[in-house]
Amino acid sequence: MHWKILGEIKVEKNQSRVDAILRRLLLNRGLRTKKQQEEFLKPKDPYRLTLEEVGLSSRSLNRAVIRLQKAIDKKEKIVVYGDYDTDGICAAAIMWETLYKLGADVSPFIPHRKEGYGLKNKRLRQMAQDGVGLVVTVDQGIVQLKEVSYARRLGLEVIVTDHHLAGKKKPRAAAVVHTTALAGSGVAWFLAKKLWTKQKQARKLGLDLVTIGTVVDMMPLLGPNRSLVKFGLKDLAKTKRPGLLALYRLAGIDLKNLGAGEVGFVIGPRLNASGRMADPLDSLRLVCTKDKNRGWNLAEKIDLNNRQRQKLTRQMVDHARELWRREFEGKEKAPALIFVSDESYQQGVVGLVAHQLMDEFYRPAIVLAPGQDWWVASARSIEEFDMIEAIRSCADLLGPHGGHRLAAGFSVESVKMVELKERLIRLAEEKLGRRKLEPTLRIETELSLTDLNFKLIDCLERLAPFGLQNPRPIFATRGVTVIGAQTMGAANQHLKLRLLEKSTAGRPTVMEAVGFRMGDLYSKFSDNQPIDIAYSLLINRWRGQKKLQLKLKSIKFKDEAAV
Repeated sequence: MHWKILGEIKVEKNQSRVDAILRRLLLNRGLRTKKQQEEFLKPKDPYRLTLEEVGLSSRSLNRAVIRLQKAIDKKEKIVVYGDYDTDGICAAAIMWETLYKLGADVSPFIPHRKEGYGLKNKRLRQMAQDGVGLVVTVDQGIVQLKEVSYARRLGLEVIVTDHHLAGKKKPRAAAVVHTTALAGSGVAWFLAKKLWTKQKQARKLGLDLVTIGTVVDMMPLLGPNRSLVKFGLKDLAKTKRPGLLALYRLAGIDLKNLGAGEVGFVIGPRLNASGRMADPLDSLRLVCTKDKNRGWNLAEKIDLNNRQRQKLTRQMVDHARELWRREFEGKEKAPALIFVSDESYQQGVVGLVAHQLMDEFYRPAIVLAPGQDWWVASARSIEEFDMIEAIRSCADLLGPHGGHRLAAGFSVESVKMVELKERLIRLAEEKLGRRKLEPTLRIETELSLTDLNFKLIDCLERLAPFGLQNPRPIFATRGVTVIGAQTMGAANQHLKLRLLEKSTAGRPTVMEAVGFRMGDLYSKFSDNQPIDIAYSLLINRWRGQKKLQLKLKSIKFKDEAAV
């Protein structure tokens, strides 16, 4: 693992060391002016965000509102066409609830994962036959020119709301509400807010679902997304949605400490699990229901889906890892891109498997599962490789495809799989083949153990919520001495250290550190051994007391690479 120190601390005249550390953290996030730093530390109320700040077109938004108001007034049948992931489900819920409360004849539709991502002609044809007049897409549609044109020929009008990267042309829809600055749920929220504003009831629109969609879809938590999530976490903590409250209880979430971490790693995966393992409409029903008993039953069902998803993911990761290793066994080095497929794989978890393979081997990973007529792929990438650019360069071999730089998906016919694999691996080799592929740990700055105290913890919390482009700070301290080491956990899988830092002035500092899943390093320690450490800070609460602890991220032993 490579350590990258982002900057040094410079203490200015009449400035405390804690304030100097905070300034370094803000500079590391690209916040260089006083105004930028103040806006980050005191995010704007989301209701005061301008369309320019979120990259939305006022003209397009107004066109969408006028068309929706016409449909409401004329009692046209409207379908909100969502997606099966968490962001798509939250976006669909926001749009459906808003239109329903405004008196629209509206129904939500979430396709099953087996159908694949995006609008499908078969579904559009069925909607037209059922008398639907208007389809509103959420979290999709921006690259589906053919499908939107097909809908027009059927007599269906389409409003596209999306945040994925657009192609060279946009669909010929009644309105296209699009920005890459927000999650799909964020785009839906701004359109819904505009509709409510027309009714002079803007404050009826909550931020709870926007927060879930934004965090789980890995949107940068800077600028407008930071505002949405910062304020939205408060809405999530005091939500009256029975389904979410039941999910909190089953997942053991403490509402006093509900943060972006709980949203991203506890709530989001459970809402995603329905789309991966069963019926994605269950998650939509859970967030929308007003019935406590139904909310509890749906939460139990979704929690079970999540446990099944975890088990299946472990099995598929083990299989895919061995499948890929056999491909380059005996060769001088592994390919720069992982590309694996198997008839036994399930579409619902290929993205999770791709992510774990990418993380373990630090290279782009693509995992494919069989569909009805096509193989369906999910791709995850490292910073050094633009996955969506690579996929689009192979568009002549693909069916529907789309995504972002680091995460994308596509479908491909069996007869084209071999050629596609060869082309993508060749592209990765051209881009990455000469590089040493290893993960980089971005470290904010180097500190002394004497810098670590509760005042610094309070300062760091001003940066929350943490997420993409605003990660929880990681620091480094060099030359600390190990004065005690032990393993923890039923399988001795964790590590606990007592660390000492000597001081030329004053008493030495002793600090406790824990390294989760670092137990295999225990045998490398000896008494009074100096090491360099990278860590985040946490508070260990036990029996009414609290103490500062280091959460180890990486360790450097003398004359060795970081682990």
